Amino acid sequence: MQRLTHTFHRYFDWRRLLLLSAIVFCGTISLPSPILVQAQQPNSKGFSIDADIQEANSISQVATARGNVQLRYPSRNIQAKANLAQFYIKENRIVLTGNVTILQEGNTLAGETVTYLIDEGKFIANPKAKQQVRSNYIIPEQGGKGLTILANTQEANTKTEIVTARGNVRLSYPDKKLQAQANTAQYNIKGDQIILSGNVLVVQNGSSLQGDTITYLIGEGRFVAKQKPGVPVQSIYVIPDKNSSQ
Repeated sequence: MQRLTHTFHRYFDWRRLLLLSAIVFCGTISLPSPILVQAQQPNSKGFSIDADIQEANSISQVATARGNVQLRYPSRNIQAKANLAQFYIKENRIVLTGNVTILQEGNTLAGETVTYLIDEGKFIANPKAKQQVRSNYIIPEQGGKGLTILANTQEANTKTEIVTARGNVRLSYPDKKLQAQANTAQYNIKGDQIILSGNVLVVQNGSSLQGDTITYLIGEGRFVAKQKPGVPVQSIYVIPDKNSSQ
């Protein structure tokens, strides 16, 4: 099946949209040369979509791409894959559905549905039933495998550089031999810190720390734990056996 490619610019030309619709439904109309050239040379602020089938509705102002969808947004270093993509032009919103993977500057976000609010620079990801959203963030100073977050829902704002995970949060940081669980987690990329809230348990090298809120200052390797009023923070430390064979 021939794949269709279309480029969406910041200011949409509805004549091209109507022509694209005709191509989708008739399948035999050729694009005039000037439009072909324009489609092959994306606006630096626009994005392009490749898919098996594409439709564009000038009344609803919704463009739909189906099958092996690949989205590229060069000015924001975004690449995405999905089974389905819908671009709501009036709202400046893209909804990706089905085995969605977002890649941006080495970081990944994967879920069943991911909504991208273009003006806000924010991704909102949700999983399939009984599954979780997965994200992985490369920490430049550390390198290695980076930080992995599993949660029921996740939001990533590329403008504020804050990632928020909610519901059965599981965090893994192999380079630091660290694992954590909490009700919510907020990763502040600029601030180089993670704030875990609600039934927090952090385990590192066998030692553990429990509290209602635990802030992890990544660069300093320091944890600050707080508990609800009247409840003590609990920690357990494993002391290595110096006499044990290595």
